[in-house]
Amino acid sequence: MFVAAFAVIASASEKPQPALTVAVYDFSDADKSAVGFGSKVTTLVTVDLSTETNLVMLERSELTKALKEQAFNLSGMVSSDAAAKIGQVTGVKVLVSGQVMKTAADHLVIVARIIGTESGRLFTAKVEGETNNVMALASDLSRKIAQTITEQTTNLVVVAQESSAERLDRILKGITGTNRPSVSVTITRSLHLNRKESSATAVGEFGAVLLKAGFPVVDGDSDRKPDIEITGTDDLTTGPRRGGLFSYRSIVEVKVQERRTGNIITFDREIGTATDATVTGAARMAQANAVDGLAERILPLLAK
Repeated sequence: MFVAAFAVIASASEKPQPALTVAVYDFSDADKSAVGFGSKVTTLVTVDLSTETNLVMLERSELTKALKEQAFNLSGMVSSDAAAKIGQVTGVKVLVSGQVMKTAADHLVIVARIIGTESGRLFTAKVEGETNNVMALASDLSRKIAQTITEQTTNLVVVAQESSAERLDRILKGITGTNRPSVSVTITRSLHLNRKESSATAVGEFGAVLLKAGFPVVDGDSDRKPDIEITGTDDLTTGPRRGGLFSYRSIVEVKVQERRTGNIITFDREIGTATDATVTGAARMAQANAVDGLAERILPLLAK
């Protein structure tokens, strides 16, 4: 297997961004009539891409070693699922695979597949021409590949999400009032046969944010009664697979009410989405994202 990797360098005028690695695998021959052209195109595309000013070639040996250790055996076109798995192992963000077809005695069609390992998004680039002009065809294809990666970076790569610490810091900074009433949180999820259970992740996330903001949090086992009751539901559903990643959506709807007077402070609703390599991770992040969106609006109201 021939592997080459590259990293996109941020321009000097922009804020430095994490390197975007791009791995190029063998261009396969579509049939016996095209034998030999695939390896030539792979070599030429690799060389051409290495001359692009915004791409830097990484050590091929590191990627090759990682793939061998995981017993990956790729041949032909790389699927989105395979790309996702390789991305998890190697850290590669974009995979390029390709195929060379001979459609006539002296005519070639070369197709490149450009796959985001995180997003599962697929883009293609194609060139065609005479068999005696392989070098020019590979050069043209390389320019198209580099241009696609540059223009479609936001679609190929999942944008880095705000960290939990950064999000919490933003929520706390948005609270200007000094009032800190005690709060209880009850959020349930619907199960089969009309059964319900506590949404532990949603309740835990809400409680943690409240405590960080200085609000006393109480529950049914506490001696103290809450001044404010937050009650609601969490509708957690699976989303579409994105390459090898799982996605979830959480819709959390709540009512915020004063316990003594019964006055309703607000009704609110937030949708949280997330993708992750594991089902549990995606579900929990979606719930946390929904709760944090609610907390950012509700806590300033309680602090007045």
